[in-house]
Amino acid sequence: MSDRDDILKAIDTTLADAGRAAVETCLAVRPDDVVTVVTEEAGYSIAAAILAAVEVVGPKTSVFALERLGRRPLQKFPNEILAALDQSTVTVLIVTPLAGELRARLSLLEIVGRRSLRHAHLIAVSADAFRAGMRADYNGVDKLQDRVLTALRAASRIRVTSPAGTDLEATFEPSYRWVKSNGLILPGKWQNLPSGQVYTCPGTIDGVYVADKSIGDWFQGKYPDLEQYPVTLEFSAGRLGDVRSPNATLARELFLFARSNENGDRVGEFGVGTNPWVDFISGQHTLDENVPGVHLALGDPFGGETGAAWSSKTRVSVIGTGMSLYADDRPVIDGGAYATEFVEGLGLPPHAGS
Repeated sequence: MSDRDDILKAIDTTLADAGRAAVETCLAVRPDDVVTVVTEEAGYSIAAAILAAVEVVGPKTSVFALERLGRRPLQKFPNEILAALDQSTVTVLIVTPLAGELRARLSLLEIVGRRSLRHAHLIAVSADAFRAGMRADYNGVDKLQDRVLTALRAASRIRVTSPAGTDLEATFEPSYRWVKSNGLILPGKWQNLPSGQVYTCPGTIDGVYVADKSIGDWFQGKYPDLEQYPVTLEFSAGRLGDVRSPNATLARELFLFARSNENGDRVGEFGVGTNPWVDFISGQHTLDENVPGVHLALGDPFGGETGAAWSSKTRVSVIGTGMSLYADDRPVIDGGAYATEFVEGLGLPPHAGS
């Protein structure tokens, strides 16, 4: 049985709308495209929903199940996949991160820019998260992002607080770009799906950030919910100084992971969630980054997107709940809901505004 036939056996009709949104709205697949879908076994139901929607449009399609091509963690993608990517215009990756695989994933993103692909990145996304996150009106998300970025770019400093104890200030480097992850993927660009955030590499970060729900990379599988053991991260001049948690093992592992390579302890991303259709924190970091609030990532700054001139071999996101965001003294987000001026007239869900 081919990879395609095996994957389509996992079809889940409740994911059909989400699959169509990914294909028709986010990737804008056309009959003359060439589409490559790469998935792991745990992602078959999502891959099947995307494949079913792609096949309605009718482009040439290649499908790969990673377990059939070799052992993981991957040091690089197999040659069969690389050859297919080289002939593609649209690509989709559905995987759960394993320790040591970041370099392989980053190498795929380099191909996206070089080959001008439209790429959807689905990292540790469950069927429930895919179903919920893809409900968004991504045109509304895009308009909200424009308003948020206008406020952030004009501010001399940003302050972030949360009920759990977050209290930090950030400044931004004018030469670094803000990136819109709005669900509308253009040639030469990639986005996580579900989508809905703006992010940049900050100039400085000082203070405390408390992650009381989600953590990324391989930590997500080991620590799927931080509610019982929140992680407190202390920052000075954009670098991690200390990590504390009631779970001492988690704190130690995160600290050592961040210090395992040059710039792994540096804040590579300051991100703001802009998808009010995602109204819950799931514990899955690539979904939770889209919830209205503020998240950080330690390590690689995605320099090809942000313009940051440094890099790292590691990257891990941390996400807290109930975040408030102030641009200078102007409220942007209050306890996880946007100030009225940012959402008024956009047709967003009622809970989007405070």
